[in-house]
Amino acid sequence: MRQTFSILIIVVISINGFAQCDDIEKLELGGTYSSRTRNYIPFEIKHKDKIEKEDTFYPYDIKHIEKYSDFILLKAKEYIVERSNIDFYNKLEMGQFQVNYPKSVKAKYGKEKLYKLSNYKVTYWILHTYRNNGFEYAFGLEFDKDGKMISENEFPDFSLNPEFEKLNEPCLALNKVKSDERFKDKKIEFIELAYLDEINSFCWLIKEKTDQPKELGLNHYEIELFYVNANTNKIELIKEQNGTIIACGFEKPKFVKNKD
Repeated sequence: MRQTFSILIIVVISINGFAQCDDIEKLELGGTYSSRTRNYIPFEIKHKDKIEKEDTFYPYDIKHIEKYSDFILLKAKEYIVERSNIDFYNKLEMGQFQVNYPKSVKAKYGKEKLYKLSNYKVTYWILHTYRNNGFEYAFGLEFDKDGKMISENEFPDFSLNPEFEKLNEPCLALNKVKSDERFKDKKIEFIELAYLDEINSFCWLIKEKTDQPKELGLNHYEIELFYVNANTNKIELIKEQNGTIIACGFEKPKFVKNKD
């Protein structure tokens, strides 16, 4: 698992039009809204020509940095189109544009000198949301000052997998996992669209549900994550995840992932 600061935004997707099966209601928005750092200033992309300033001034108008952001957005487009194609790029919705500052510089709102980005060793992170036939997948890409992509690959290389957008319905993946002997007597926590760079393909990630703790205090758990190829419906990978459930009285259990 990547050790990054991340916020996992979970949205239950409408299943109208999908094949109906047990546990399909547990389909969620795939991917993460992860960033390498917390020391950043966010700028708005989607409505950059119509920013309504609020008391919080969040996010900032990207016009403050457009001589830098225009270059990075162009490089991001070139990278995405080269790796996939223009049709894939046109399906993406770009959200936030983050400027990540080095630890020596405190990212602070309203400091105009921080917008002179050539004075700092910054990186840029761009949030994307991909939609395909009602399924959604969120990912971020990070670029250096020269426009080189420096984060991990988050979507398939079209030249090696030209069928990558022909996604099977999640019910096929759910049924595949449930029929596997390794999933016997287990329950589903959630299913979401994910990407495995090892096989250059989108997968349906199915997470095993953890039993509720029977005792107060720290309760160790071990669960498995099943990755099912979203094109071939083959179980490609099973990852084990270890962690601790903190069960405390009247509160809902808190799940804490153990460090590697």
